[in-house]
Amino acid sequence: MEPRVAIIYLSFNSQPYLEQVFLSLERLNYPKDRLEIVVVDNASTDGCVDGLRKREGITFFPMSENLGFAGGNNVGIDHALLHGADYVYLLNNDAKLHPDAIREAVAMAERDPRIGSVQSLIRLWQDEDVLNVTGGMVHFLGFGYARDNGRRATAEDVAALDGSEIAYASGAAALFRASALREAGTLESFYFMYHDDLELGWRIRLAGYRNVLAARSVAYHHYEFHRSVKKLFWMERARLLVFFSHLKPATLLLLSPFLFALEIALFVFAARGGWLKDKVLVYVDLLQPKTWAHVRDKRRRSALLRKVSDKEIVRWWTGKIEHQETQGRFVESVANPLAAAVWFFLKRLIIW
Repeated sequence: MEPRVAIIYLSFNSQPYLEQVFLSLERLNYPKDRLEIVVVDNASTDGCVDGLRKREGITFFPMSENLGFAGGNNVGIDHALLHGADYVYLLNNDAKLHPDAIREAVAMAERDPRIGSVQSLIRLWQDEDVLNVTGGMVHFLGFGYARDNGRRATAEDVAALDGSEIAYASGAAALFRASALREAGTLESFYFMYHDDLELGWRIRLAGYRNVLAARSVAYHHYEFHRSVKKLFWMERARLLVFFSHLKPATLLLLSPFLFALEIALFVFAARGGWLKDKVLVYVDLLQPKTWAHVRDKRRRSALLRKVSDKEIVRWWTGKIEHQETQGRFVESVANPLAAAVWFFLKRLIIW
């Protein structure tokens, strides 16, 4: 008998995508009696809630307020875990699935009980020859980003990546083992948005599980990069919180000069880019007593969860930022080579 899978579809003003998303779910090559579609709506205002209420064959949770990516998904995840799902699959509101996506993701997870998450290979909805995500990457200065975003590739091009280990699985389209979530915990709602999937992937690895890519499990994401000041605030806040929450003191101390240098550089970029106020607000937020209480609690739980060393955690980190819309000549010709060289030596010093 096939494992039970709950697909968590997080809706937020999803009207433009609903028809094709649910068509793709209806076409899945997976036993319908082993599949539950759980829809959580984050207080949409575009009228999609009315249509979702009428849709048959789904478990629907309409929220009265926007709980963010983590909080909204956790409503569905908690329901799935409570009702005996073996796996939970997270699906973005603007993502659809290939008919074999769930079957191939589950097949990958069933190969090894220590696989905690399986990243589907995500292509662009707008152009299926273009990759969006083949796994989450973690820069040694805390940035999380999508590997291979924007690269044209055929199925043969990415076949060699099948089963390869990754730092974390992007929450846009990924399968999570229920037992791993019960042990490592669900998404961190304190982040509201951004880097919450990175932080979950980190905890999954701390618990001794693996994060891998299933290249034959394909999703299509209507991805468009939107640069906004508010987005930068949430990303910067989460970037620092993750490091403070999980790295050993020795690792933080080793990285601190480079993190400090980065903060100076970011202040310059923020001033030139018009988001200096929000960069300052990140520090204001980090200095709040509730934030320190959160970090203290996270460090305690991280220590209790930890089964692997920082040496193993940073094994999958990188010194480069690649294939990102924000990448320019300075990043390619100066920042990336310099950071890669620094990380080449720093990585070898982390032996704890």
